[in-house]
Amino acid sequence: MGQEYPDALIFSHGQLLVRQGTLEPAGRDVIAGQDIQDSFVVHPQGFQAVALAGSMAQAPEGYEWVRVRQLIAQDSPLAGAACRALGLLNWRKAHAYCGACGKPLTDTSCAMARWCEACGHVQYPAIAPAVIVRVEKEGAILLARHVQRSQDFYTCLAGYIETGETAEEAVRREVREETGIELTNVQYVGSQAWPYPNQLMLAFRAQWAAGELRLQADEIAEAQWFDPTNLPAIPPPGSVAYRLIHESI
Repeated sequence: MGQEYPDALIFSHGQLLVRQGTLEPAGRDVIAGQDIQDSFVVHPQGFQAVALAGSMAQAPEGYEWVRVRQLIAQDSPLAGAACRALGLLNWRKAHAYCGACGKPLTDTSCAMARWCEACGHVQYPAIAPAVIVRVEKEGAILLARHVQRSQDFYTCLAGYIETGETAEEAVRREVREETGIELTNVQYVGSQAWPYPNQLMLAFRAQWAAGELRLQADEIAEAQWFDPTNLPAIPPPGSVAYRLIHESI
């Protein structure tokens, strides 16, 4: 039997409405009378994705808002659906108008795409591929704190793939730019959809080849080699970074 989905997944400012104390999604009837920013059917799963309009909505009695990260961290069977719904909501909000002529886009009837009635242009959901890498040197792993992130923890180096380069080339470039070191034996190990706002994280392992740490000041606040048995604060469970650090991917 296939997976069963709820009738709707309801979001406000990127957070999902669930029954209090659980990760069970609320039904569409719970938000009767509230202003809707966007609502559409997610194909092929068949459930509705709903975004409420305005400021962060007050959760109805018996319900609460949770981040999709919590579903990922707890390995909820609905984590994938929630990631897909939130990613599509983010895409639709950013792509309300045709990139060719500027007229409003409308939904197609058979695919997760939008099209322009004025010029016929079809817009498909955008995915931003990014790489993340566990760099190893003599039994130690390289972890960094990033300047532009609010969380005070160490994580693997990561970055977006640029036009014209392979994922492996992106790994080498990002590590070289951010830390000044060269890599060898770059190997793909897995991936994770990450709807913040529309990333596909491609995970790699690699070995240090040459160079000393020379940090890119506007990107990296601090980077160190850590013994895997004595780690600093790291990302929470569920993220691909956590699984890379603990070699569970």
